[in-house]
Amino acid sequence: MGFIDKIKKYKWIAKVILTTSWADKKKIISGFKNADQYYEIENTKTNMKDLLKCTLCPNMCRFECPSLRVTQKEMYAPATKARISYHMERGDIPMSDLHSAEVPYICTNCDGCQTWCPMDISAGDLLRGVRADLVAQDIYIPGVKEFEEKVVTAKTAFTESTFSSNPDFNVNMENPNVFYYTGCVMAEKKPEAVKANIEILKFAGVSFCTHTDKRQCCSGPLYTLGFDETVKKFAEQNLALFDESGVEVIIADCPACVNTIKNTYRELGYDHDYKVMTTGQYYAQLIKQGKLKLEHPVNISITYHDPCILVRKLERQPFIDTGNLDPELRYNGENELDSSRYIFSKIPGLELKDVFLHGQQTQCCGRGGVSHVHHPEISDKIGKQRVKQLKDMNADEIVSACPACEEGLNYNGVELCLDIGEVLLKAIRK
Repeated sequence: MGFIDKIKKYKWIAKVILTTSWADKKKIISGFKNADQYYEIENTKTNMKDLLKCTLCPNMCRFECPSLRVTQKEMYAPATKARISYHMERGDIPMSDLHSAEVPYICTNCDGCQTWCPMDISAGDLLRGVRADLVAQDIYIPGVKEFEEKVVTAKTAFTESTFSSNPDFNVNMENPNVFYYTGCVMAEKKPEAVKANIEILKFAGVSFCTHTDKRQCCSGPLYTLGFDETVKKFAEQNLALFDESGVEVIIADCPACVNTIKNTYRELGYDHDYKVMTTGQYYAQLIKQGKLKLEHPVNISITYHDPCILVRKLERQPFIDTGNLDPELRYNGENELDSSRYIFSKIPGLELKDVFLHGQQTQCCGRGGVSHVHHPEISDKIGKQRVKQLKDMNADEIVSACPACEEGLNYNGVELCLDIGEVLLKAIRK
């Protein structure tokens, strides 16, 4: 968020301070001057200063939190989770108390809270840091450590053959410019979407590789759960594979993979110069450059589920856009805002029926935060709510751009959630 945008978003705070009495102004100034003692705590991975802000907030984001919405327990509201976590970090509540340790995990990391936060704080990011502090002390809620061990052993959340079982996925052209990084969920649950993406890349004349014979998980799910040290090992191995391949661009069919490689690896100290994009962002770029021609009418209506990571981390806008929604105006090759709707606008015969809560106002599919691993009942309740919203649009197809979302929506009542690549292919095939 830019400096001007921050001023606009926080100006209401300035008005409150300016209209208070001098006595209250002195208290506010004193509070700022002595605040360090409350958040300067050594050896924490979370941002204690922002955690305290979230703790003291009037909880304006509570209506947006999917975990609170389905549990209807106030202790799972963003500010309450922050409050409990803050006291755990300070030692007021023992971290070893698993009832308390569970609280930071009742979060799908959807960043819906940040969308509405006047201080632009992501409670999900803060709680992820608290999880990392729990892991650092060998404190695990049920299901978390077992999941980490599985990923370390199989190099994926599924089986050792997830990437290698389908030889058609292993495409390695001469002097590739692009590494198509298939996500674990896409390879395991949506092989038809992987085939669609490979066909699109070949149609566009892209020189690419997949190296599914050497592939492993990006480790994004492990980072979400707090296993920072394990993630570093995966980062080293994945970046070595990218270096070996000689590519300049990495595209992934999973926004979580993109966010992990593009942002998390760098945050953990593994800087790199690769351009990292979702397949959708890359296709939008090819379309805009005239390298991907969409000539065949599809003659279907769709409703689209915006993946939280895509619209709130990778394509985040300063404010919720309630103005001109023309995809041509919202998208350009530099900032890649709303790449999905840009693609849809270019597919002949496609009717988009946007669900009421879309774009940055999207609602979680339930699979965020690896919730289906440690709290499956909460995950499924969130998913079922989203499925109803999407089905109520009565479109021919439900589409998304995240394999975890697609698999979660399928599991909770959508007969078949298509990937954006599958829809795009319909406009390419004769």
